[in-house]
Amino acid sequence: MKKNEWSFLEEYCKVMGPLAISLDKLQGERSCHLGFVAPTILALRLLLIQMDNLVHCRPLCFNIISSLEKRFDYIFDLKKIKSKSFILSAISHPKFKQSWVPNRYKSYCKQIFFDECYLINTDKDAVLNTDENVDSDSSDQEFFQVLSENCLDVDIDIQSNHNCINAQAMEYLNTKNKDFNVLNSFPIIKKMFFKYNTTLPSFAPVERLFSSGSQIMTPRRNRLNDKTFEMLLCCRCQNLNSNNF
Repeated sequence: MKKNEWSFLEEYCKVMGPLAISLDKLQGERSCHLGFVAPTILALRLLLIQMDNLVHCRPLCFNIISSLEKRFDYIFDLKKIKSKSFILSAISHPKFKQSWVPNRYKSYCKQIFFDECYLINTDKDAVLNTDENVDSDSSDQEFFQVLSENCLDVDIDIQSNHNCINAQAMEYLNTKNKDFNVLNSFPIIKKMFFKYNTTLPSFAPVERLFSSGSQIMTPRRNRLNDKTFEMLLCCRCQNLNSNNF
């Protein structure tokens, strides 16, 4: 290969790398909450904008940025009606809170968050007995670091306020704890998390399930009944999951 061809491949990997990481995060099996969408897309756009000295893949980089801005306009303009669920799902996620919000939208998103806390508090039927244990991805800190560099957190002064809802929301935004267990200390925020952080569907586990099925239903085992096949498939998938973790 010629030198310019190697240079093109290096730039292509450099440009497509953040996009591949974003797709991996959004189709993950454990950290697959709606709250990951807005921070991931904003981080991807910032990483692409910061790429300089591109010679061969500059048009590719610009096209990806313009496509993101067109497809996810409600992520970049957080005052759109469609943006509300993405704002609340990300802020109620202990991993992000307000760290991903651009400075020009911080006060607006904070007000939406507080208003939702009041509404959530009136809902007495929300389920609070779910305990989720999510693995820690070491690559998350490196990927989402670009958000903290460009969206500096604004300190929230906790003033003496007789309104326990407002105080709870302020205390949650100020805490540095990013573990899911912190939600147990903030029941209103926990209700909001369960309401907005719906699980994003992923096709990867289904594909693996079909692949495992073809390995079980071989020509020599074509007389398996449905129940036996289901039991063998579940045992095989359970064994694969235990080996992976």
